[in-house]
Amino acid sequence: MPVRQVIEGGRVPVRIYTDDVEAHARQQLINLSQLPIIHHHVAAMPDVHTGIGTTVGAVIATHRAIIPAAVGVDIGCFLGNTKIPLLDGSEATLKELSERGGDYWVFAIGNDHRITGAKAIARLTRQSAPLMTVELDNHERVVCTPDHQFMLKDGSWCEARNLHPGVSLMPLYRRINAEGYTEVLQPNTHGYQRFHWALARSGVLGPIPSFSGQKTVIHHKDFNEANNDPTNLQFMGDRDHSSYHRSLVERNTYWQSEDFERRRKAALARKATTAQGHEYFAKRGTPNIIRYMTDNRDAFLKAVSGNGRRGRKWLIAYNKSAKGRAQTKENVRRLLQIERVCPHCGEKFLGHLRLNAHKRHAHGYNHRVRRTEYLDRREDVYCLNVPGYGNFALSAGVFVHNCGMIATRTSLTANDLDEQRLKRVFDQISRDVPVGRDQHKEGRALTEDAKPFGRGLKKILEKHPQLEKRFPRTQNWVYQMGSLGGGNHFIEVCLDEASHVWVMLHSGSRGIGNAIGTYFIELARRDAERDQLILPDRDLAYLKEGAEHFDDYVEAVGWAQAYAAANRRAMMDLVLAALKRHLSPFEVTSEAVNCHHNYVEREHHYGKDVWVTRKGAIRARAGDLGIIPGSMGVRSYIVRGKGSEESFQSCAHGAGRRMSRTQAQKTFTPQDLAEQTAGVVCRKDRGVIDEIPAAYKPIDEVMSNQSDLVEVVHTLKQVICVKG
Repeated sequence: MPVRQVIEGGRVPVRIYTDDVEAHARQQLINLSQLPIIHHHVAAMPDVHTGIGTTVGAVIATHRAIIPAAVGVDIGCFLGNTKIPLLDGSEATLKELSERGGDYWVFAIGNDHRITGAKAIARLTRQSAPLMTVELDNHERVVCTPDHQFMLKDGSWCEARNLHPGVSLMPLYRRINAEGYTEVLQPNTHGYQRFHWALARSGVLGPIPSFSGQKTVIHHKDFNEANNDPTNLQFMGDRDHSSYHRSLVERNTYWQSEDFERRRKAALARKATTAQGHEYFAKRGTPNIIRYMTDNRDAFLKAVSGNGRRGRKWLIAYNKSAKGRAQTKENVRRLLQIERVCPHCGEKFLGHLRLNAHKRHAHGYNHRVRRTEYLDRREDVYCLNVPGYGNFALSAGVFVHNCGMIATRTSLTANDLDEQRLKRVFDQISRDVPVGRDQHKEGRALTEDAKPFGRGLKKILEKHPQLEKRFPRTQNWVYQMGSLGGGNHFIEVCLDEASHVWVMLHSGSRGIGNAIGTYFIELARRDAERDQLILPDRDLAYLKEGAEHFDDYVEAVGWAQAYAAANRRAMMDLVLAALKRHLSPFEVTSEAVNCHHNYVEREHHYGKDVWVTRKGAIRARAGDLGIIPGSMGVRSYIVRGKGSEESFQSCAHGAGRRMSRTQAQKTFTPQDLAEQTAGVVCRKDRGVIDEIPAAYKPIDEVMSNQSDLVEVVHTLKQVICVKG
């Protein structure tokens, strides 16, 4: 449906996608429309309801200022011509992968910091997005949005706009060994490993079998050693493998034909023209020549007996001449005497041989940023979803963040579930994921994921020591990573219309995010009082670009939202592990949906670059996938955005409350909760009555009111719901 109401009277109009707006929420929207920083209009989604300062379900475009009410970060993307290396040995651009559809195997790094393979799906993620260039020391150039995250050498993440020359990125180094197999340099060992065995050791190929009396090998079904797509790999015993190859040669006369030999030589010639092919043939040829020289010494000496006689006298004469001696001295000087400077640390060396040795031993294998540059143009951009890993490699040789994961489809179906198994899964999730005010105990904290955040938070606290003094529990974040929290946060196991099993969760940055938000809201209020701003509500205080705290706020809230994303990834891993303990073996399929709400992003709307804050709303550009959850016991939806400019390309993030928590607790009983959540394994006690479905707006009505904004891709029904 189109806009249902328009409220005039403020500096800009308010456009509302529902008739159901309570009086207080209406007044909050009017207050918001009076601010001088608001751009064009205010959009209110169908789930709009009263919030702090302004409504939940509001989409707010502001010019050169941000209201610290509900902000976050969104994962960035790349130009469509960005190349991605695939495990089958080929490469393709993001746009090509998006247009082809389906899933593809790409390089990724697991939690053990080892390179492996993962399934990914490509899609168009933004239209007319701002761009910047990141140039690497291997002379590759990556064009991306300023907010896209790159993996640093230590495994932490950094947005493109915060990269600076000399920063070390996580590299992808590949090579072809003497036998033609692809090898990757593992960052945790700095040693090369055959990639098909890297896949096997990481579990991608399933359990590694043993063969009685034989060594286990991996067979490439198409006989192309560079094709490491898991569908092309098969475990075999070494003797069975050799017998199989011999039988094929004996049966297939084509392999002995002139046509096959012609094609084989042409393929080898093409391979020899590539850098990898040249290296491959050089390494393969050297041992063959040495073996021939050793095994056929007499024949070899006879073959080379005349070599050098014709040119020997000319070479001796040149070396003794003034020109030859000068050339020799120059060669030595270049190798050993010209001063060279290490680009990484600035240390000086005589000769590039010494410099190369220093870089190899002091700095290891690495890709560093040479420079960054903002571009004066906008283009459509693309990204990958990589379920279970959250990262992928570019052909440029670095690892970057994917578009995130909040809802994930598995290969399980309703047939894999029964009442007893569901109860066991519910109990396991409840044990493994702390909820409410609980957190992981010492030793349970996900320290590998937490370390990079520790460094980032330290920088923030050094600038704002009062933040830690005001909120002494800020350091609890390390134990809260991988925990749910309370309120409307949830973990759900759902079935879609085809009876496929999904895992969906909703959580944020826990206590540390609340502390950061509260702290900067108070700074904004203080600035407003100092500048004698007249505000309709003190919670609408805003920070202007260039003001004292603006950049620090953007940095701090970006940290909090990156932490929230890491928290959700950690929980997703825990929930999937809980399912694996009690259900049949399964895979995470390629369809993963990332969906941020309560965040701010730089966008272009109605002729201006503005800050768009989605408070209790999600982005819904054309093609964007999103999640719109209902309440406990009712349906949720996976949707695709239609790109409505009138809503600032946004839609609702859920059903939206129509009753306060206090009112719900006074109105309903545990029996009401049990009736309204029938068929769902969940808590049905007084402690979660405030989350009863009747306290929320009907999700079907919300979806009907935003049919102009999104289309439904999947309809989900919960079978498990875990709440704090």
